[in-house]
Amino acid sequence: MVDKLEQLADEMIETDFLIAGGGLVGGIAALRAKKSGKNIDVTVIDKATMEYSGDGVGLDNFTQVPLRKEDVNKRKVGSEEAKKSVFGSKRMKGLTQTKLDAIHMENAYISQPILEEIGVNVGEDDGTNKILQGYRKGTVWGRIETDENGKPLEPMFGTISRASDLKLKLGSAVRKSGTRVLDRTMLTSVITKDGTAVGATAVNTRTGKFLVFRAKAILLATGGASRLYPYPWAPYPNRLFYTLASPVLDGGGHISAFNAGAKLYSMEMTTVYNVSKGINHSSGGGACNWYFKMYNSNGEYLEDKYADRIVTKAGGMIPGVNFLYAPDVKNAAVDHDVIRSAKDKAAKDEIIGTYFTAVTEPPKALKFHKLAGGLTNEPPAECVAVIIGKGNTGSGGVLRENEHSETAVKNLFAAGNVVGRGGSPGFTWGCLIADHVTELVQNNKQPSFTNDQLKQLAETRKWVFAPLGRNVLYKVNPLELEDYVRGVNATYIGIHRIKPRLERAVELIQLAKGAIPLLSVSNPHGLMRAIEVQNIIGISEMHAQSALIRNESRLIPMHYRDDYPDQDPEWDNIVVTARKVNGEIKYDKEYLNKE
Repeated sequence: MVDKLEQLADEMIETDFLIAGGGLVGGIAALRAKKSGKNIDVTVIDKATMEYSGDGVGLDNFTQVPLRKEDVNKRKVGSEEAKKSVFGSKRMKGLTQTKLDAIHMENAYISQPILEEIGVNVGEDDGTNKILQGYRKGTVWGRIETDENGKPLEPMFGTISRASDLKLKLGSAVRKSGTRVLDRTMLTSVITKDGTAVGATAVNTRTGKFLVFRAKAILLATGGASRLYPYPWAPYPNRLFYTLASPVLDGGGHISAFNAGAKLYSMEMTTVYNVSKGINHSSGGGACNWYFKMYNSNGEYLEDKYADRIVTKAGGMIPGVNFLYAPDVKNAAVDHDVIRSAKDKAAKDEIIGTYFTAVTEPPKALKFHKLAGGLTNEPPAECVAVIIGKGNTGSGGVLRENEHSETAVKNLFAAGNVVGRGGSPGFTWGCLIADHVTELVQNNKQPSFTNDQLKQLAETRKWVFAPLGRNVLYKVNPLELEDYVRGVNATYIGIHRIKPRLERAVELIQLAKGAIPLLSVSNPHGLMRAIEVQNIIGISEMHAQSALIRNESRLIPMHYRDDYPDQDPEWDNIVVTARKVNGEIKYDKEYLNKE
């Protein structure tokens, strides 16, 4: 016999538009929907507190064009132009969806007026925008790359934003708009009916209340899955939360979408970043990545010595990593030499650039710079590579199936780092999805729940609360299990991948899954950790299996196989997808851009 709804839900909420995740994407989508003037009911659930949550507490640039109102609708951006864009499929080795990128490029300006209205300074005081070149020589922003005639290469990167207070103002504006905002509320499932999203469940991580939402449309804006690898220079459990991205990002949005019937793609890809050894990820970039040139023990600048590693030739996402893994990943500079960077070797404009980054990136960056002794960086900093996890451009996530950024589950949309397209593209898609959903829900009735949906609710509730007060002989702490799994990923997957180690990773992750019935916690906060580690285990399993399937190397070092060191043309425009079929994971090779 199926329980009644009032027996399953501690609180039931009906809404037109449910947004899971109150970061940049979720915030702008909520604000755009409420400004439509069509009296749409919008609800945002956020695992943290909305004013401080998400990957981008600040944002230092808005990528792509058009960036000015007068450029809007001047031209049609096609797939070919999108392929050549700063983060287009050409540079990203075929791992982005060009049709969706073209839509983003055409509409890049869409969010700027909204932000300026709430007091976020994107442009300069005189109304102009400062432009940075995306293709640059080496690691330094100011060193533009030119063609044989000395003309700067295009496309341009985008506007410099002074939006260090972006998230505070955005969160405040969303609350003032009349949006229902539920902080400390963690998404636990998407409820479906005949292949359509009709609601969701969540748990309050402070009170333990189980919330049920009935919704006409849902946007997943839950960010990436950054908690896959350990941070080497901090003790347990601190190292679990040291990350370039938000420390709450466990991949829960990915898993919820996956369980509902959406596909995940490119799960083998990871974001690799270079940091100052021993310093938190968020501050390391200023020392050895974006502004200060990197040099080896002989005093040679890597960006001059390995000129073929500039982004226009080598591709990639974080330019500094290209030089660390020069001349090639098997003979990487960072593996056989100590790579350093220092202020005393930098030009004045490069130092100014470092200060700029520190205050426009998330505020924690400035905090950690100060903890590390300030922005002076007089002594050389040692530059090393670390794996962040999944979430940034090219690293995949939830697969979008149409021009509305909709998943394989009808009325379930996704944008931002959960689809591997964060930053300002997420802003654009947040607005576009909000516009589409606003029209979509006007003539739609609130979905009803039948026995099948009540069964989904009952199963989710049972799963969510299973670890709470569990009485077993051998109790497993969620953080200890997470540390173990992330150690497996680092040891057996990592950057240098090879079939026997990948197979061993799968075996060990399966062992970790066997420990799930032993998870035991005593309060709602611990319950959150128990749910998180189960999501991390699920993401890690797909990470290892997908890495096994892609028997080539692509976008090195995001995916490098020691046993298949070359990029294989047979894999061009093909991604590994994962979906759930009858409770089991089915992997496929599919064309990403069906043209």
